[in-house]
Amino acid sequence: MTPSCPSCQAPFTPGAETCARCGASLLVAPAPGGAEPVCAVHPEWRSVAACPRCGAFACARCLRQGPEGTVCATCLEREPLGQLPWDQRAELGMLKAFWRTCFGMLMRPTETLRGVNPDAPVSSSMGFVMLSAIAGFLSTGLVYTALIGVIMGFVPETETSGADPKAVRLWMTVGMAAWTVLMPVFSTGMTLVNAGLDHLILRMGGVERGFSVTMRAHAISQAPYIVGVIPFVAVYAAPFWAMGLRAFTYRTLHRTSWGTALAGALLVPVLSCCLCGGVYGAIVFAALKSTGQV
Repeated sequence: MTPSCPSCQAPFTPGAETCARCGASLLVAPAPGGAEPVCAVHPEWRSVAACPRCGAFACARCLRQGPEGTVCATCLEREPLGQLPWDQRAELGMLKAFWRTCFGMLMRPTETLRGVNPDAPVSSSMGFVMLSAIAGFLSTGLVYTALIGVIMGFVPETETSGADPKAVRLWMTVGMAAWTVLMPVFSTGMTLVNAGLDHLILRMGGVERGFSVTMRAHAISQAPYIVGVIPFVAVYAAPFWAMGLRAFTYRTLHRTSWGTALAGALLVPVLSCCLCGGVYGAIVFAALKSTGQV
């Protein structure tokens, strides 16, 4: 957020009371009976910005430059923004920081997110997503690979359509192993795309914070995938758990309403399901029509 002069709309340095471009005073009295927001501390002055940390309206005299941008003087004097365990991985180690963040998000998300910095580099968030995807799919993929190898070992040669049963078993096992390796990479890439789509919806809902905040919220909402260390659990249960947690993280880190947060977290998955379901239904209908059954 960059505050601007009420007279010429030029940006000004937080704390200044006179515009450096036009020389006009940045402290402007509100019009009698007008609807302009006024400063929460100095109601005799019109507000020039809302504090992104607490949401209070502030006049030019109350604005300060803080670590996360322009904030009000009251927020600047408060205790600095906290950190997630994931932000402390240099001290804790990556795996311990990942585990503590996941545990906090699953067991006490309100306390875990209270007072934390809502922003973080996109690269940091992507690292968390990658570890979540590995935790979610690795165990399941390894078990599936082993099961396919065992099951194919019992398939009679007559049921392999003349193909070498050993070759069939090998290629199916290799295919499942490739899925195990590539699925975390694919999931991480899709998370980046989905976070971008979610951010567009959140912006339409009025949020002002940047994409890196949405990406951070989307990333840490992947914490339920850690249950994937138990085979089959994360693949089928974690996505729904993560969507609910995502709405909570969007609301908390973006300081927005439940309606906007729910739209940001659920609209893209719902539309994706409808689109995939429609395509699948069209394929089935075309197949049935070609056979004369409809």
